[in-house]
Amino acid sequence: MRKKSNNLDKGNYIIENKEKLLHKRKKRKKIRGLILLVIIMVTTLVTLCMKLPYFNIRNIEIIGNVNASKTEINDLAKTHLGSNILYDSFSDTNKQIMENPYVLSVKVKKAFPSKIIIEITEKRATFYGKANNNFYIIDNKGNLLQKKSDIKGMNLVNLIGFNYENAQVGSLIGEKSDRKIDTLVSMASIIENYRKISKSNKIMALDVKNVLDIKILYGNMYIKFGTTLDLKNKFNKAINIITQPQYENAKGYVDVSFTGNPAIYVEHKK
Repeated sequence: MRKKSNNLDKGNYIIENKEKLLHKRKKRKKIRGLILLVIIMVTTLVTLCMKLPYFNIRNIEIIGNVNASKTEINDLAKTHLGSNILYDSFSDTNKQIMENPYVLSVKVKKAFPSKIIIEITEKRATFYGKANNNFYIIDNKGNLLQKKSDIKGMNLVNLIGFNYENAQVGSLIGEKSDRKIDTLVSMASIIENYRKISKSNKIMALDVKNVLDIKILYGNMYIKFGTTLDLKNKFNKAINIITQPQYENAKGYVDVSFTGNPAIYVEHKK
């Protein structure tokens, strides 16, 4: 009886509120229609924008490069001039730019409506080697970046202990398992940090041809490290001595290859 009564009440409600229910249904249909219309309009607008010349790439800016040629990078990127910035892909161009041995990473940013910015992060040229009147530019990981006839203004450290004649641009200058490569990487970090702090360019050479007798030339003074053990502390100990005023123009060495007080030798001026 109760179920029949509920059904009857429901039927009476529908009859009494027929106009309201029809109005609500029409309103919902109208809202759905408006939403659909907006979606169609937005889709159409986006499609038109993708075809408008307003969004064609007209300018290319290259930033972050120091050694990598801006002209070469621009020649690779200018193929995108005239294409639409909204859907153009730069993946192939990125791969081509990455083939430059100096380039560590590439980021392409879109500056609407018609400009792209190519941001280059370079490998750090830290060392140089010399063979047959050629200079071999090497990064802080031991990769050969370039062969040059002149290195003026590059502020590099002479790296001694490798055979450069057979080295290939873009590859390590020695075997990956070679302890000299590990030593080079460790010393590069120490040298770079010191240069940032001190602003000094007096580190002239790094000799790793014997990993049991590692040496740095600082001005006219050698730092003798001995083995690779505790290189950073050995370096700091030697620098604290060499940078004292009485050793500013001295010629000789500081030996920090053993525990205890360093041995200091200075040649007497004739």
